[in-house]
Amino acid sequence: MNKIKKNKLWLTVVGFGIIIVIILSLILLNQNKAKPESEAASFQSSVKASSSSQKNQDEENQKKYTKEAAKMKGHVFSEYISSWTKEDFRKWAQEYNSLSENDKHKAETNFGTSTKFANDSLDTRTLGETAKNVLANDFKVIGYYDTVKDFNKEHPAINPDDIKK
Repeated sequence: MNKIKKNKLWLTVVGFGIIIVIILSLILLNQNKAKPESEAASFQSSVKASSSSQKNQDEENQKKYTKEAAKMKGHVFSEYISSWTKEDFRKWAQEYNSLSENDKHKAETNFGTSTKFANDSLDTRTLGETAKNVLANDFKVIGYYDTVKDFNKEHPAINPDDIKK
């Protein structure tokens, strides 16, 4: 009977020891998984998947924008829909250049858009520079495009619906 009790005691101690070792091993394994080095691979694969998804979404948007731009009418000036043609810009530039210096400072125009452009505003480009570029036939510098489709070719990531009317 004594031997059985001693064996039960040893079996109990060994059983508890094994259970404690298993618990400690699981804790250690969890700590290793929580280290930044082990998360780096998971993070990188997540970033790659996200990047790939964003790229696919961008490509889909560009196709959609191209179709929308092909349907839209009008010209584009400085991200505004404009009713002016290149000839209208040339006439304006000639008229602007014929103004006196005093009148040039007061000059303002809308370029066929819903917004006024003037020399005294906070615009980065003055009307004089715009007139000079128009007369030099450099319409890209002023941001003029004959069609929304042409604008979309230069700026495929911009939704044509976002062009100010």
